[in-house]
Amino acid sequence: MRGGVRNTGLAAALFAAASAIATAQTLVDLASERVGRPPQAFEPMVGTWVIAQDGPDKVVMVDGRPWVASKDNPTRLLIESARRLYGTSNEELMDNAKQFAYYPVALLRSGPDFSSGRLSVKFKTISGTSDRASGIVFNVKPTGDWLAVRYNDTEHNVALWEFHNGIRRMVKRGEEGAWPLDQSAWHELAITLKGAALAATVDGKPALEYTLGSEPVPGRRGAPHADLYPANNPVLRPPVSGRVGLWSKTDSTSYFKDFTVTPK
Repeated sequence: MRGGVRNTGLAAALFAAASAIATAQTLVDLASERVGRPPQAFEPMVGTWVIAQDGPDKVVMVDGRPWVASKDNPTRLLIESARRLYGTSNEELMDNAKQFAYYPVALLRSGPDFSSGRLSVKFKTISGTSDRASGIVFNVKPTGDWLAVRYNDTEHNVALWEFHNGIRRMVKRGEEGAWPLDQSAWHELAITLKGAALAATVDGKPALEYTLGSEPVPGRRGAPHADLYPANNPVLRPPVSGRVGLWSKTDSTSYFKDFTVTPK
């Protein structure tokens, strides 16, 4: 298996009075990665992803600066990465490529599809003119559809977004301005999935809750778009099952470390 992924042990979760379910936790270990090179633990699908040094730690950096120059170029990286991960160029994914390219994504190379449990990552906002966003992408389908929970340092909020048929739409936004985080410090973004119930936290504090499969409510512009109805959008219907990884937006530059997957 390529990449710096290691098992950190087994955690037991009690089920009923006398039964237990063992859960393997996977922590992405970057110690053997090479600074200045693309990460081996993650497959960069869109955007510029490299290993950087932050003090004593090696981190994954999404570098938003090249995005400004390359945003109108063909998304060759996406096509090549899709072939490696899915064994095909996938026509649907290619149809979505132009819009997909606004959102840098690096998918975890190893492990089965994630369906339930906890995903977490530590992030640090570095820079960005148009955007300063750091997030976790999950439920990534071979079509290129996905869900993402992200922190936005320009709005100081947390939000759940979906991507379907080449367009990204907001599913739920947390309280505006509720999270004015220190850019010079590391912070943890975490997602917990239990069946259809999704909860997101920042530094261990509740930031957003949502039930997958819920009917959308009218927004400021009236009736929700048809793609926000789970009946029309498979990525919004439970159960979750898909790849996971790191997410960003346009010219954001962020550091990531300690990406952890705890399935249940």
